[in-house]
Amino acid sequence: MQKLNKNLQKPTAAIFNIKKLLQCNFKIAAYQRPYKWSVKNVNDLIDDMITFQEKNAYRIGTIIIYRGKKKKIKEIVDGQQRYLTLLLIYKALKENEPSNTLLNFDVPSLNNLEFDNAISIANLKANYAHIQSRVTDFDEGLIRFFLEKCEFVQVTITDLGEAFQFFDSQNSRGKALYPHNLLKAFHLREMNHLEEPEKIKIIAHWDKTDPQFLKDAFANYFFKIRNWSTGKSASYFSKDEISVFKGVNLLDNQLYPYARSIAINAKYVGLKQQILYDFNDSQEHFPHQLDAFTVNGEWFFDFVKHKSKMVEAIKDFTNDYYNFDDHNSKAFEVINKLNTYTKSYRTGDKYCRNLFEVTLLYYIDKFGEKQLEKVIPLIFFWAYRPRIKLTAVRLESVDNHARHPNSLIRLIKESLTTSQVLIYRLKPITKIGGNSDELARLYTEYKLIQT
Repeated sequence: MQKLNKNLQKPTAAIFNIKKLLQCNFKIAAYQRPYKWSVKNVNDLIDDMITFQEKNAYRIGTIIIYRGKKKKIKEIVDGQQRYLTLLLIYKALKENEPSNTLLNFDVPSLNNLEFDNAISIANLKANYAHIQSRVTDFDEGLIRFFLEKCEFVQVTITDLGEAFQFFDSQNSRGKALYPHNLLKAFHLREMNHLEEPEKIKIIAHWDKTDPQFLKDAFANYFFKIRNWSTGKSASYFSKDEISVFKGVNLLDNQLYPYARSIAINAKYVGLKQQILYDFNDSQEHFPHQLDAFTVNGEWFFDFVKHKSKMVEAIKDFTNDYYNFDDHNSKAFEVINKLNTYTKSYRTGDKYCRNLFEVTLLYYIDKFGEKQLEKVIPLIFFWAYRPRIKLTAVRLESVDNHARHPNSLIRLIKESLTTSQVLIYRLKPITKIGGNSDELARLYTEYKLIQT
């Protein structure tokens, strides 16, 4: 097990009023999520200040700060949403009353913070415009209350892993972040054996990836494969379900036997060098599997990097996966139908489309591109079966179909060869819901509807 660094300072906590907090020089760390506070959040904060301005103090929240030994600038690990909003309020007040002596102090972060995330930029602009519309609510008394009586608890930590432990525990008990954000915090904490520059490089792909795409990849692909392949429901991915992506730490010197083969793979591949020097796809990489247990730390971020690329390819119907030389083949006809299907916008059809993509992703993850011309039609006719049978396709309908003991996903889980998958037999549908004639004609053509 990793030895504790006795030189690390213990976390310190102090209560700062807003004026003192704003006078600190903070940096928003590169791995932070975008600024997502809405106008409603800002409005609620201002209303709370007005409501509680007669009190001796008003506690706004906690801000967790990481400060390395060699760093003069402190990094915000948690609390950036409120902190940035407070900066916006100060900026608007200062512009409205430039001669007000209460506002006459330096705010270093105001000129030093830079944003390149489109979500952050849009929300900052919208919230600042709203704050400007409310500056007239701030009389002399409210400005003084805002600066001197509104308080933060500032926790300063010198170990990045410990900082993220605070972040993880706070957010899993308070206002929930998206589950994948909590997973990021957990797996960063599992990388205490690495120096900070290495951590930044390892999570670079994650930070460059659209947060909405990551949310979708986890909730609608990775999580569904993990659960459906074992017969569990996968309707909703919440913070209560993130344990399915927490696994083993290979630095543990008491690994169970099942994890030793993974440790051997890790040593053979040399994942650390692969991630840090960004080997291209022709290089050998760690054999992650979507239905296997998670290896913690840098391995998790490598898993997300490789599997995210697969999700992108699966969702793009112009990808090479779907290019077939034989335009008379059943596979080509299926993909062409999905590309031209006029009812694909409906919620129920989206559920079936996702089931098709999830199942195909699972198959390719396990067997590669072998027999795709035969497998794609099989997956299509199985995945869209609820759409043909039911008038209204609900999330629960698709969830039950996917995790049924005789589902195609369960068969892929149990199969050792592609031929074992291809023996799956689809029973003809005897009752038609009558809400998808375009697809029903294709089922009829291939004798999958019994009249």
